[in-house]
Amino acid sequence: MKKVAILQARLDSSRFPGKVLADLKGRPVIAHIIDRLKASSELDEVCVAIPSEHKEDKLAEALAAMDVTVVRGHASDVLARYIQAAYETKADIVVRATGDNPLVATEVIDQQVSMLAGEPELDYVITEGMSVGLTTETFTLKTLEKLDFLAKHPDHREHVTLYLRRNPGPFVMRRLDPPSHLANANYRLTLDTEEDYKVLSAIYDKLYSGNSIELKDVFKLLEDDSELNLAARQQVSLAAG
Repeated sequence: MKKVAILQARLDSSRFPGKVLADLKGRPVIAHIIDRLKASSELDEVCVAIPSEHKEDKLAEALAAMDVTVVRGHASDVLARYIQAAYETKADIVVRATGDNPLVATEVIDQQVSMLAGEPELDYVITEGMSVGLTTETFTLKTLEKLDFLAKHPDHREHVTLYLRRNPGPFVMRRLDPPSHLANANYRLTLDTEEDYKVLSAIYDKLYSGNSIELKDVFKLLEDDSELNLAARQQVSLAAG
C-alpha cells in the first residue's frame, strides 16, 4: 500500500501572487512545506501537483532542486490534477496538502495515514479543532475516483473534497481530535494575504534555525509575544468575517 502526499501549488494566486516562492528565513515557502511532509514516518513519497501552464514554469524550475516528484496538470480542475498525480505515483492513500501551509503538522499526517491504512472501510479522515493552516486531509485512491464520478460542479472540481464534505452520505468518514498540544484553534497560521505573510515571517525569523519548527514552540511564542499574538488572532477574525 503506497502512501503519497500530494501538494497542490501554483504561482498564479489572486490575493498573494507567487506566495509559494515567497521567502521565509532564506528559503521559499514551498521548501518548508516539503520538509515537513518528508518528515512524516508514514509517507512513501511527496508529489507536488502544479498547473501545466507556461506561467508556472518558474515554480517547476524551483521544484527541480527539491527532490520531489512533480506532476503538471489541469489549472482549474484540481480534482483531475490530483487523480493524475495519484495515478502517476501509484498512490493507494493520498494526503492532501496545499501551498498555503508552511507549518503543516507532521504528526497529524502520521495519525491520519495510520488510521486510514489500518481501517480499510474508511474513505476519508480529517483532524479538526486546530489553528488554520496546520491540518491535512487523507483519503484513498478509490475516494478520489468516486469524487471524479460524482463531483461535476466547477467549485467541486476546484476544491478537491468540497463535494465529499457537503455530501458525506456516499463516504465513510472519520473526524479526529488533534493531539492535546495542538488543540488550539485560536490562530490563523496559513498564507493567503500579505498580513498572513507578516505573521509567518515573524515566526520563522524567531524560530527557524535550519531544522523543522516545533509547533509547541510556535504556540509558546504566540503566548509570549503579545503583538504577534494579536496579529495572528486578528487574522482569524478577518477569516471568520
